[in-house]
Amino acid sequence: MKKHISIIICILLVATLFTACGSKKENINYIYPINGQINSYDPQVAATTDEFLLIENTFEGLIRVDDDGTVHSGVAENWSISEDKLTYTFNIRKGTKWRINDAIIELMGEDFDPDITAHDFVFALRRAAAPETSSPLFSTISCIKNAIDVNSGKLSPEALGVEAKDDYTLVITLTTPNPDFLSVLSSSIAMPCNEQFFNSTKGRYGLQAKYTLFNGQFYLRQVLDSSYLLRNNESYVGEFTKSKEETEKSKEKKTRIELTLKIVDDESRDKTFELIEKGYYDAAFINGSDSKKIKQSSGVTYTPYIDTTWGFVFNCNDEIFQSKTMRQAFSLGLSRKDSYKEDYFTNATSFAPPSCKIGVDNIGNIVNNSYKQDIDKSMELWNEGLKKLKNPPVEITIITTENMQSTVKELIQGVQSGIGSISSYDNDKPMKFTLKVEKLTQAELDSRIASGDFDIAFCPFKADSPSAVTFYSQFSANNISNFNNNQLDKYVTSASQTFDNASAKESIIKCEKEIYDSYCVYPIMFESSYYACAKGLNNIQFHPGTGRVSFVYANRK
Repeated sequence: MKKHISIIICILLVATLFTACGSKKENINYIYPINGQINSYDPQVAATTDEFLLIENTFEGLIRVDDDGTVHSGVAENWSISEDKLTYTFNIRKGTKWRINDAIIELMGEDFDPDITAHDFVFALRRAAAPETSSPLFSTISCIKNAIDVNSGKLSPEALGVEAKDDYTLVITLTTPNPDFLSVLSSSIAMPCNEQFFNSTKGRYGLQAKYTLFNGQFYLRQVLDSSYLLRNNESYVGEFTKSKEETEKSKEKKTRIELTLKIVDDESRDKTFELIEKGYYDAAFINGSDSKKIKQSSGVTYTPYIDTTWGFVFNCNDEIFQSKTMRQAFSLGLSRKDSYKEDYFTNATSFAPPSCKIGVDNIGNIVNNSYKQDIDKSMELWNEGLKKLKNPPVEITIITTENMQSTVKELIQGVQSGIGSISSYDNDKPMKFTLKVEKLTQAELDSRIASGDFDIAFCPFKADSPSAVTFYSQFSANNISNFNNNQLDKYVTSASQTFDNASAKESIIKCEKEIYDSYCVYPIMFESSYYACAKGLNNIQFHPGTGRVSFVYANRK
């Protein structure tokens, strides 16, 4: 009997082997490192770069926009724009489907298998404009007719300028032309949402994969402690940029494509450049200093953009720097450079980095501040501020990351030679001035700033979105300097609620002036960041400055 069982097992194994060979199954796995900041899969409330990345690959909107600005059809088969640029009409591709799995069937029933229709985009945009949604990217759709009044609660979401003429015809009406509107429609806030399914989740939409309907080229297959596993969606029927020949070849091989979003810790984050050089990561976000560590012969390619501002942050609750006079005195004493050794650093001309925009205008075309050293003024202000201090001598510690320690020491040379030479105060009372730099890991720096345990911090401000309004909104909300400025909040709100780019620019200029005049943050330099792509990998869309890295058209030689 045992002999017969052994023979049967052998036959089954051989049959399985031949079946596998005959299926020509091909597996492709891409790996991309992330920070793990994913709190929701809901496109309308996405706020972090990791969330934008996941949504970019698991959802598809009306259209897709390449890095070079080329617009491709998505769920919309074609579209037209009125001569006055105020009315957008989209014809939805018939037969496009949501990815339905067992968990969805259990929630919705076996008969639930709807097409994606114009109604799904109407519901999504109404949700995005509704005040209770608090969509982080609302400002990008504020140009839609009645959007601001809907968001303020003056009008109901039904008054928003979006209409389904029928199941497959969507019309969007704007209040004022927006040349960047198609790009907005390719971002997370404009992804479709099925109203029936949304209501069935009873407030849990997007909190788990089973409470999320995906319609993109990938879907979220599994969540592990250290990674998010995505797999190509076989229900997807939209257009690829691949040729017919490549598409048929892929179908014949039954290619399984998986995208692993690998959560990195501090140790592995420091080795990102090594892992992409060796080909473990297929693509990765790296800063300027890491880009220099990758060998030119590695075949790694770069897409650069300037999305980070480095500057000094003063703790406004600190005994010394609660005084604007002392903050200004220290700032004006800082040494300034005409150029830097590394080409990925340039002098800052605004608080917001150049990747930020209002409409299609780069922040550099809107704001151009001049940050100059003035040692005489610095010493004058410092003497003035010392008179109001209760407990000199003055001891100041600047915290920063290890790779910026030498830069900070160079920048404070002017402070040491100016302010540091003042040896007395208040009618020649002796005073000692001590200034030191403390190096920390990025995680330690973030923790110290968040807890308010610092005098001055030299730290980066990174734009997670191309929206200048979003950048200032996040700064205003986080308030890392403990600086209370209600006027700044008002300018940020004004910029976010206007549909007129000219008015938004005026508000942004006022935001910059408030920050500049307060000296709570003193910008020093911009840093270029890079999306790096491993050797042999092609057609990844990075959408610089947005966090939206798309593997939809990726292929490996």
